[in-house]
Amino acid sequence: MINRFTAGEATGLAVQQVEGLVRTALFKPATALVGFLLQAAAERIEAACQPKAGETCKGLVELQVQCLFGTFSLRRLYYYHPGKKGGHYPADTGLGLEIGYTPALARLIAVEGADEIYDKAQFHLREAGGLEVDARQIQRVVQRIGPEAHSWHQEREIPPQPQTAGAKLEPASIMYASADGTGIPMR
Repeated sequence: MINRFTAGEATGLAVQQVEGLVRTALFKPATALVGFLLQAAAERIEAACQPKAGETCKGLVELQVQCLFGTFSLRRLYYYHPGKKGGHYPADTGLGLEIGYTPALARLIAVEGADEIYDKAQFHLREAGGLEVDARQIQRVVQRIGPEAHSWHQEREIPPQPQTAGAKLEPASIMYASADGTGIPMR
């Protein structure tokens, strides 16, 4: 494809195709690097984990994790408590994974899903970032981390505004966006 691009006519479609190929070529090693780093972090988290009373380690379970660059496998330990009939993955909690998505991707999904109809958000993620996320998954992520998203505006840094002599500063307006699960944007 790249040879055809360099030898042929540079049309809008050809440029779009070559950009997609370059993105794929760059994302593949980036995915491998994120996978390697998160696997090492998961192992550190698990090494420091002290099982709670009554919990037993049931072994390694593999999870397909999606990050901003692609999907990779993560092996992590599962702890089960028979009395509570449930268990947990300490690495998932420690890494901030949300139903198989890294925190950065989950946040992007939530931001995109909060402003759009979920099918439209799916289209935007695919077209803009090459990210394949099903509309139903977007809805699930928005529902899971929506309450947390309300605090995100407090995390961002607001750059200082230049003052003119004698000017009075007024607080900036803040707009809140939320989703009610129907896919219809609310403001």
